[in-house]
Amino acid sequence: DAFVLSPVPFRRRETFSAPRKLPRKIAKEPSKVLDAPALQDDFYLNLVDWSSSNVLAVGLSSCVYLWSAYTSRVMKLCELGDNDVVTSVSWAQPGQYLAVGTKKGDVQLWDHTKCKKLRTMSGHSDRVGTMAWNGHVLSTGGRDHTILHRDVRQEPHSFSKLTEHRHEVCGLKWSFDEQQLASGGNDNKLFVWNLRSSRPELKYHEHQAAVKAIAWSPHQRGLLASGGGTADRNIRFWNTVNNTRLSRVDTGSQVCNLSWSKNVNEIVSTHGYSLNQVIVWRYPSMSEVVTLTGHTCRVLYLAISPDGQTIVTGAGDETLRFWNVFPGSRSTTGSGLSSTTLPIGHTIR
Repeated sequence: DAFVLSPVPFRRRETFSAPRKLPRKIAKEPSKVLDAPALQDDFYLNLVDWSSSNVLAVGLSSCVYLWSAYTSRVMKLCELGDNDVVTSVSWAQPGQYLAVGTKKGDVQLWDHTKCKKLRTMSGHSDRVGTMAWNGHVLSTGGRDHTILHRDVRQEPHSFSKLTEHRHEVCGLKWSFDEQQLASGGNDNKLFVWNLRSSRPELKYHEHQAAVKAIAWSPHQRGLLASGGGTADRNIRFWNTVNNTRLSRVDTGSQVCNLSWSKNVNEIVSTHGYSLNQVIVWRYPSMSEVVTLTGHTCRVLYLAISPDGQTIVTGAGDETLRFWNVFPGSRSTTGSGLSSTTLPIGHTIR
């Protein structure tokens, strides 16, 4: 030991080594199940969203219902009437305002704290299946193949119309730095835009089926994930900063949704034909952390709690299932969801 720099003898130094990190345990059963009667089994819609104020919005037929994760109370926000149907919901930040897309092609803006409709915006000639916020700008995608940018503070219903897609626009996501918008369509195309462009900055044609599932990484600027439908089944990764195709993984079934964890470098995917599963993946290895089953129909809807720990999935089996899959951050106070405090089997309406 005369030549060892550490004052601790070698045979005793192993006592001070860091303990081996154990893999975290993820429950295979949902912490809560809500019945969601009339939740549509339609791949092209986006009917579930979770606000930063911890309120879940769900579109059921012609109505929008709100469920508080803090109190478990349910309230009806609106009913469209006139043979119209809710086709998408999307919360603005910080969570006071909810956009509601409709089958007729309109977009309604609601203040949920006052249960008050603020305005109705037109512009699409067919249903609005997907929406994404960028500050005060709401981007909406329709079955009329178009994307509209709307500044909800201004009187005009839109200030820009994008017409590059050749079929229904079913996926829209703004990057976390609010500089790039990714759009996916039933034309199997994935486009990347900036707010001022009328043509895509980037075009990706590798998917062989509709691109609804889109997610930007909160950990790396310009890292984009996309998933293809039944004839494709692949999750693909792209670097939009240098326009690089990074990697892909064949999941074996229709990719319905993607969402990145903000707390760890992992991504969750939900699936349809034919396995109806939910998978959490490590990035970039794309090794499976856990596979969750229980839905009896394709898992078409996905949202993440504001603390980033809990996901909610929705399916054509008319249930919403809550899963505790991600670790918390040091600053989080929790979503308020716990398998020991919340009963199973309540209804969303």
